[in-house]
Amino acid sequence: MSGKTGSTDSSPDSGGHEDRVYPEFNGYSGREIQIRLEALDNLLNHELESEYHKAGLRLEEQEEMAREASAAAVKTLEKESAAPIAGRNSITKLGDPFLVIAHRGWSGSYPENTLIGMREAIKLGCHMIEFDVTLSSDRRPIIIHDDSLTRTTNGCGQVSELSYRELRKLDAGSWFHPKYMGARLPSLDEILLISRGSGIMVNIEIKKECLDDELRDDGIEHQVINAVRKYKVEDRVVVSCFRWDAIERIHQLAPELETALLHYKDVGRLEPAFLKEKYGIMSFNPHSIDLNQKFVDRCHEVDLKVIPFTINSYRDMEQYIDMDVDGMFTNHPNRLFRFIEEHDTRLNRLDEKESRENVKDMNDAVQRLEMEIMDKARRRARWRTKRLLLEAERARIKS
Repeated sequence: MSGKTGSTDSSPDSGGHEDRVYPEFNGYSGREIQIRLEALDNLLNHELESEYHKAGLRLEEQEEMAREASAAAVKTLEKESAAPIAGRNSITKLGDPFLVIAHRGWSGSYPENTLIGMREAIKLGCHMIEFDVTLSSDRRPIIIHDDSLTRTTNGCGQVSELSYRELRKLDAGSWFHPKYMGARLPSLDEILLISRGSGIMVNIEIKKECLDDELRDDGIEHQVINAVRKYKVEDRVVVSCFRWDAIERIHQLAPELETALLHYKDVGRLEPAFLKEKYGIMSFNPHSIDLNQKFVDRCHEVDLKVIPFTINSYRDMEQYIDMDVDGMFTNHPNRLFRFIEEHDTRLNRLDEKESRENVKDMNDAVQRLEMEIMDKARRRARWRTKRLLLEAERARIKS
């Protein structure tokens, strides 16, 4: 009894039992069971190999797609990184994406509306210089912002009460710092000559105090136009004013000149398309506090630039750059350049990170797909093997 028990506990393929019949295996002998196990193993391996081959082809396609997408992302990033950014080493034309405009020259570091501040703004690489022009008592153009002399010169009284010669003798620098003692109020001719020689763009703001109710031959409009034409700088001048009728006159007298409207109040009720058609302007220059994204978008819809004033803080720079304005007037162009560089660097880093993550996400997705495909391949191979065995068994029983 003990010997028999030992023989039945032996494995079907163990030596000496190849011819033994096993009722628990449908009466197959050890040899037959061994043959069937080998056939099952071969069949399973064949099915798995077939499924793996099919899965491998699909994986190769997925990996190729991932490589192509990765290469495309890298090329896009390289192209964007190589694209020139308006900056301190280039003088841009009016149609370029973003204008850094030195408000009254580099007025944050130098006395405003003086040649020293304007020359330093040029050295810095500003795209445009903004300055204010008004008329002396003898109706000659002079560069100064206030209608009074007290704040920015050693004179007193109103600008309109002194002659051009008297105004040119005033000290316009020592109020800012003793180092700039002796700086003079510039003439319009001097600044236009600087523009002609350097290629810098200029924004001429006509002070509303010097405007006449009706157009005169010696009016500021005619004098500005004549000076611009005299020095042949029509292609680098923008004329702006808070009095929109003056801009309308400029546009009628010299349609070749670019013009802009200045605005202090709320922009909500303004219609950009109407403003562009009526005044022939290239840009709308509002006070920054009244500007909103909706108005910027409406201006861009009619190809009208939006250039707010006066942006001096980093917070405001970020706010209005994100609003997609076309430039900024600032007393601190050095800060604006610095912010643009840091902003672009940050965006480039984010783009690079995004590109790397895109590649990683694609690779992770391919790996997940590979696991799913392989798992499906295994399941299909097992089910096919089981089906073939069942079919073989049914065929044997019928026979």
